[in-house]
Amino acid sequence: MSIYKIYHQHHFVISRVYKYILIFQIEMPKVKKPKKQNLDFKTLGENNVQVQVPPFRLQNVVSTFSLGVSGLNLHKIALDYKCLEFNPQNFAAATMRTTEPRTTALAFASGNMVVTGSKSTMEARLAARKYVRIFQKLGIPVMFRNFEIQNVVASANAGFPIKLKDIADKFGLYVSFTPDLFPGLIFRSINPKLVFLIFRSGKIVITGARNVQDIKMTYESLYRNILVNFRDEKGAPTSSSQYRNLLRSERDTSDL
Repeated sequence: MSIYKIYHQHHFVISRVYKYILIFQIEMPKVKKPKKQNLDFKTLGENNVQVQVPPFRLQNVVSTFSLGVSGLNLHKIALDYKCLEFNPQNFAAATMRTTEPRTTALAFASGNMVVTGSKSTMEARLAARKYVRIFQKLGIPVMFRNFEIQNVVASANAGFPIKLKDIADKFGLYVSFTPDLFPGLIFRSINPKLVFLIFRSGKIVITGARNVQDIKMTYESLYRNILVNFRDEKGAPTSSSQYRNLLRSERDTSDL
């Protein structure tokens, strides 16, 4: 058989295969992956009501408020007074600080301010009023308006190692767990809307709350109804790296 005929036979076969592949791709319906969902913690039953829940601690309260003015000349204020740090080449806001309570604030030319570092909502309000008072002492006519809590961050410790992989397997639609990228498991709730970062060691970071009551209710429900059911045995490795290596070895073994 000549090389010319062999080439045309192979070309015909390849073209037919490619045609069937295209038809298969067109006719086969696309399978939609389930979207990540949020869990309503108010619908969870109290399976372990008698379990004593470890306390949580507030780490940071982020609040915002308005000075009631617009067009603040931050550059002039920073040159005339030392209470502001302003470098417009790096950031559009000026930085201010208070020592009692220990907070940091960002002041924008629009008159809006963001306060971080407070350990309670009361401290956040007190710090905001102190920043207003600082501007008033400088002779700038400002007022305290539209104060709001934007985010409350808390932390807790379950006191035992947690089977993060088992939680991810059971609550797959509500969590994100990729230990090769991030050691913690991300658990989201919708009512109230919070985010939990749960680590192998049992440490928990709670963020996204607007008030302390939401944190208390959701954290206690998470602990009683989920975490205590995925407690790992005593003496199990608590290090995130060791746990990641353990999951890798189990995955590699299962592939054999």
